[in-house]
Amino acid sequence: MNSFLMLWSKKRILKRGRLTSCLILIALVVAPLVCALVFSSSMIYGITNKYIYLSDGHVQVEGVNLENFDKNLVSPYIYNIDEVQKGFALMYSQSGTKTVQVKGVSSSYFNDKRSSQIKFENNQAIDFDKKERTIAISRSTAKTLNVKVGDNIALMIVPDMNQKVLRPVLMKVSDIFYSGYDQLDSLLSFIPLEYAKTLFTGSSSNLELLVKDEYVSNLDEIVDVLSSYNVSKWNEHNISVYQNFITSRQMILIILLLVILVASFYTASVAQQLVLDDINQIAIAKLIGSSDRLIKKSAFVCVYFVTIIALILGIILGLLISFNLGPILTKLSNLGLDSLSFYLLDFKINIPYLEISIIAIALLLISAITIRISLYKTRSIKPMRLFSES
Repeated sequence: MNSFLMLWSKKRILKRGRLTSCLILIALVVAPLVCALVFSSSMIYGITNKYIYLSDGHVQVEGVNLENFDKNLVSPYIYNIDEVQKGFALMYSQSGTKTVQVKGVSSSYFNDKRSSQIKFENNQAIDFDKKERTIAISRSTAKTLNVKVGDNIALMIVPDMNQKVLRPVLMKVSDIFYSGYDQLDSLLSFIPLEYAKTLFTGSSSNLELLVKDEYVSNLDEIVDVLSSYNVSKWNEHNISVYQNFITSRQMILIILLLVILVASFYTASVAQQLVLDDINQIAIAKLIGSSDRLIKKSAFVCVYFVTIIALILGIILGLLISFNLGPILTKLSNLGLDSLSFYLLDFKINIPYLEISIIAIALLLISAITIRISLYKTRSIKPMRLFSES
């Protein structure tokens, strides 16, 4: 960049109010887009973890108990292995009914990773290692049934799926839990593992395997190692949920790219306005020998530089807003509002670097194209206009 181009571009950028509106608008467009990406990515990531840690594990081995399982096959990959007993029941009280999955677990089931995904109001008052008629239900289920800790509820279960005979069971609510995602919570309840084995006599135990973080992306490799067992991954148990996650992320990204497209055309209009405002200066520059290419380059540098600065400010602003809205969302999630039951609001911020990069690159590329197209008008500006105006 020669000194003339640099000085002229700098003067045009620093002229009061010239490109301020462009900078503010682009920054205000990018900031909410970044917020939307951060929140959607964080929510999907958080919901995925809820299903993995509380519902199915990363990998599930069906029809096997812990004693008959060869742990050495997966020991390098596995964070924890838990035996569970599952069955479905119709739960009812004096004021309501609810169909839930009754999940028999031991105390070791709620390890550090699972404990980070769930909160017990009574600090996990149930001793899951004892064979007792106690049950932990979700906050949403307790609200539906209008029960609290210490109340008794009735369950109608099917002990043996082959015989399909209903059996009534009376149980005491010893704790109420909440994971932050009511759609999952409303389907779950937990009872002691040994007591679950006496209830669901016709079904075998399952094993839920939690995989170490570094191997989460290689679940297929673990499934291959366990090919002699009946093995499934978490997304195979929640196909609709998994597909919804993928579709949601794609649709959100497409919508945001369309918004970026509109913003990019705005930068083109700013470039065009810049040319119209400086039409006399452009004519003078041509009169003293400046080429069309140099003049267009100056206008391009001005608008594109401001676009880059606005993009950076918008990303920073969006990230700051995302990180500081966490406490507000957590309070909303704790209110237990029915309208928020489809959303996970209590989640850890997960920054989608790839999606943000796609948005940033798309803005820069489309802006570069639209700005260049809008600057073709500079060719029609002739030095003779200076004499015709005078």
